[in-house]
Amino acid sequence: MSPIRSSRLRVVVDGSNFATEGRVTPSLAQLDEAVRAFIDEHPSAEVIVVADASFEHRVAPNERAHFKGAELAGEIVTPPAGAIGRGDAFILKIADRIKGVVLSNDSFQEFHDEYPWLFDEGRLIGGKPVKGVGWVFTPRLPVRNTKTSRPVKKLSVTLSDGAKPSIGTTLTPVKAAKAKKVPAKVPTKVAKVPRKAKKSLKVVEAEKKPAKATKKSPVKVAKAPPKPKKATKSVEAPASPPPAVALRRGRNPVNPEADFALFRSAHRIGSRVEGEVTAFTSHGAVIKVVLKNGQSIECYAPTTSLGTPAPARARDVLKRGDRRTFRLVTVDAERRIAELALL
Repeated sequence: MSPIRSSRLRVVVDGSNFATEGRVTPSLAQLDEAVRAFIDEHPSAEVIVVADASFEHRVAPNERAHFKGAELAGEIVTPPAGAIGRGDAFILKIADRIKGVVLSNDSFQEFHDEYPWLFDEGRLIGGKPVKGVGWVFTPRLPVRNTKTSRPVKKLSVTLSDGAKPSIGTTLTPVKAAKAKKVPAKVPTKVAKVPRKAKKSLKVVEAEKKPAKATKKSPVKVAKAPPKPKKATKSVEAPASPPPAVALRRGRNPVNPEADFALFRSAHRIGSRVEGEVTAFTSHGAVIKVVLKNGQSIECYAPTTSLGTPAPARARDVLKRGDRRTFRLVTVDAERRIAELALL
């Protein structure tokens, strides 16, 4: 029998996920509303609400005291600081231990191999607020990760004395070891003498016998066969460029040279920069800065520079089209891009 149909329903709520559903910044009031709506549908459910460790710093200032009170009262649980996998791993570990249901709109793709029960019927429930209706909850299946994990072959290695290697043991590849032991073969075969050289040798043998040289028939003196030329060592081109050159090839400039020079002349390190959020990356956001000549350049704001503590994603504190004030942190002249920090 699935947990959703059992007499006693035990639920672990992904608090950070439900608090940010349809929002940029998390809302403690929205999380509380979602939990109360679920309890109204399942009065006998035992609910455990889990929020990220950074949740307190990302909610509105007027909600932080309420969050701290709920945490001290045991109504909200946060994972230990520095927990591997952050809140997601903590949520799934609790649900796995109590064999409970996870209330979240996340698919937990990086944990599918560790917790295959996520695909069991009734183990994952999603929910969304509907205008004029309220919160609507429904069982769901997680979206599978398209990158299937391939089984990794374990390398079994033993040393010459039969002992197993440990961390720090230097291993020499078998092929490389054999190549060092086997010396280079020296050709022992005598080179074949060309036909012309053979004829010349016969003439030399005939010359050893006494013979009278006449003007009409001079004795031909055979020339010794030319000595083979020593093979010159060919200088092979390096298989791959030095690391610095290879790295430089992948660092293509982001902005035009003239526009970037104008930006650098107008802004110094530490100065304020007005910009518009145009896109997001896996580790930050792309900021468009308009120049005095009407042109614009692209700057980059990493997630680590968007708050203290840093948010989990840039989308948690910014949204596309936002015009915000940033601080110029550093400039990469080679790639023609500037790094910004949110003020």
